[in-house]
Amino acid sequence: MLTYNDVRTYLQDKLTAAGYATLPTFDPGPGANLDALDTVPNGMVIISSWPGPGFDAEQVFDRQAFQFRTIGPQSDFEGAEQLAQDCDRAMVGFSISQYVNGKWWLSVQRAGGAPSLLLQDEGDRFHFYANYIVEVEYG
Repeated sequence: MLTYNDVRTYLQDKLTAAGYATLPTFDPGPGANLDALDTVPNGMVIISSWPGPGFDAEQVFDRQAFQFRTIGPQSDFEGAEQLAQDCDRAMVGFSISQYVNGKWWLSVQRAGGAPSLLLQDEGDRFHFYANYIVEVEYG
């Protein structure tokens, strides 16, 4: 089974490889941590686990679902949108089965469309969200 830390580690590695000198703050969901949001100038990624489709291949693989909620820097719609797209590229760019953080990931699929604007908060930060299903070795 995947944990928040497994998905966070994968995403941090991909964003670092994409050229992010300063990574956004990561936080477990489901909602925005308002205390953390007040102190984060460079964006945030909230990773929430939610019920996925369940087992596949006679309970060898589990299909887990995750939602990424990305929050950009204050007053920066384009930066928020770019962060959401870069997180999305990291997930949909998963092309071959591989070990990630000590666990065998078989595939990653987007559950729905590309990242979409969710809201603009009182601090003038734009929130995007997208959902993913990760098929991973159960155990």
